[in-house]
Amino acid sequence: MALFGRKNEKHSNERIFLLMDRNSRMIARGRQRNVPGTQNLIISLLEGDAGQVAAAGVVQAVPQDKSQPPQMTRVIDRRGDTVMLEPMRELGAEVRRNFRVPVAFDSFLYPAGGGRAALRSVDLSCGGIAFLSNMSLAVGDEFEVVVPITAEGPLLLTAHLLRVHLEPGRGNFYACKFIDMIDDEETMLREAVFAIQIHTARARAR
Repeated sequence: MALFGRKNEKHSNERIFLLMDRNSRMIARGRQRNVPGTQNLIISLLEGDAGQVAAAGVVQAVPQDKSQPPQMTRVIDRRGDTVMLEPMRELGAEVRRNFRVPVAFDSFLYPAGGGRAALRSVDLSCGGIAFLSNMSLAVGDEFEVVVPITAEGPLLLTAHLLRVHLEPGRGNFYACKFIDMIDDEETMLREAVFAIQIHTARARAR
């Protein structure tokens, strides 16, 4: 099939995609080939198993470039480490925001009233963070939290508390959303979340 043939790299418009199943679990990461005359996505895998992608049948194709919309797609062909995906419908921006990855790091939060408290992260997404802390906070509180794991250095982000419950022996569990992020902060955070998921997928494959 000609669509799966090798192309001159300098003429290709390549983009990185995460491929996830219906439950937003990462299956693979790949690079899109720009193939004239088709609306289908041709993805050459960089990480993951093309057989697993094909077995999923329907996958969410999430481009790392936020200017491109995530899409729900159907796998219609597979050749080696390359898959062809037929777009079914566009997905909303919340797919990126709600894409959470388990990650544990020690950091700090700064309440509006002053002071500082330690936290231990539970998971992170492009739209928020869940963490454990002994700090007393209430739903609706806003505070600043340090996310120390981006490639460019720590981010200080404003968070709005959505949920809280007690984890016996561990402290208070808090789930928050980030607010008032600028574009550069969102980009740095998204790249960190994608990198964590890629690292996790590699570790599972070993």
